Amino acid sequence: MAPETERTRPKERKGTPTLGEIRSEFIDRDLPRHLALFYDDVETQLTVSAAFAKHELGRGRQFLYLYEDNDVAAVRRAFEMADIDVEERRAAGALRIEDATEVYLKEEFDPQAMIGALEDATTEAVDAGYTGLSVAGENTWCFHTSFSFDHVLEFESDFDACAPDLPVTALCQYSLDRFDQESISKALWTHEQIVYRGRICENPFYVPPEEFRRSETSKLEARLMLEQTYNLSQARRDVVQREQRIGVLNRTLRHNIRNELNIVLGHLADVGRDEGLPEKYRERLETASQYAEKIVRTSEKARYVEQTLSEGRLGPIDLERAVIESVERTRSLVPGAEITTALGASPTVLADENFGEALDELLENAVQHQERSPPVANVSLDVHEQTVVLEVRNPGDPIPADDQRALRTGQETSLNHAQGIGLWMVKWIVENSHGRLTFPTHPGESRVRIELPATSVLAGSGAAASEFRVTDSDEP
Repeated sequence: MAPETERTRPKERKGTPTLGEIRSEFIDRDLPRHLALFYDDVETQLTVSAAFAKHELGRGRQFLYLYEDNDVAAVRRAFEMADIDVEERRAAGALRIEDATEVYLKEEFDPQAMIGALEDATTEAVDAGYTGLSVAGENTWCFHTSFSFDHVLEFESDFDACAPDLPVTALCQYSLDRFDQESISKALWTHEQIVYRGRICENPFYVPPEEFRRSETSKLEARLMLEQTYNLSQARRDVVQREQRIGVLNRTLRHNIRNELNIVLGHLADVGRDEGLPEKYRERLETASQYAEKIVRTSEKARYVEQTLSEGRLGPIDLERAVIESVERTRSLVPGAEITTALGASPTVLADENFGEALDELLENAVQHQERSPPVANVSLDVHEQTVVLEVRNPGDPIPADDQRALRTGQETSLNHAQGIGLWMVKWIVENSHGRLTFPTHPGESRVRIELPATSVLAGSGAAASEFRVTDSDEP
């Protein structure tokens, strides 16, 4: 196979991903049966592998980790940091940590025998009550076989082709310091998705097994280069055009409209100070001022959305504290508002760092869009089965069906549109948190519900505060 690279090459660090960011990549993710991890450092390698294990165990899979470059103790520590009870899982048979060389090279590397063994192991896992088998393997075992790397790739392609409906998922791990560039380039051909710099990416270089088998390497590489050049050029052109148009619209909304409306409001205020203004005109003047101020607030909210949601960063959110703080802010904004809470649970979750803004928006809507005086609202928080449920309720009409439809489909039309940008902001924050925004029906009430997957719940506030930075470490 291609020679192992020297370890003296400087590592390129373009922002080490946090554990929270890595874990969020696997929340509610529909993974293919075969993906690859490309990593610069051992810390990232083990953190991604642990996040993958957490995800797969969470969906009822039996999990097998094959170590070769690391030792069992390092693998255990990484899994425990991902809130996996290693002892309990291993005792139950759900988690196995085995030596890769014992699995792959016990009697020299035999691709067909390995595929047969994986099929048998998957069948045994299903017979034992698991939903399937998931495997994460350190591919440095390749350096200990006489087979060329092309033979290893053929094995991976054959694995994809065999029993495509078999419930097995594999994460192959490639060290960018250990494998040479030619090997890395070839490895891209046989993995539908890859994990790089802590992100799960669709792989544009992936070649389906049937095409991989009938293509010569040189022709395959040339075709991929041509196709990818075309696709990247087209995508870049589309992105540039859209960014230009969105930029113009944002500047117009944020700057021009806001500034011009402030001038309008100033003139309306001057007219309103005229003591001789007839009362019927004063009422019209107040109505005009209210609508102008509403447009200004929408403009400010659009500016906030652009500034704060473009990154969509995730972090630990103490939901109980977030609810309490949002209730206090709403009470200060609407004095006299009667807001009650029913906090049956208080988990810390991995969510968009702007989650508090979403709560503020929902509570503001709840107390402002009702006829009762003083206005009342209730915020409840609980965990039901595999879902964290946060719900805001208030007496009155529900969110209009047309608005719900627009939010659900993600598209506005001339017939249905969400009133204002506020609910769109809530939707985007919830989606960034891997959650779902719904509108349960109940007679005489308006209800808005945020549902977050239980997989986003962290072990505790202490862990949540300390676990979110992955640090560099030397390889053992």
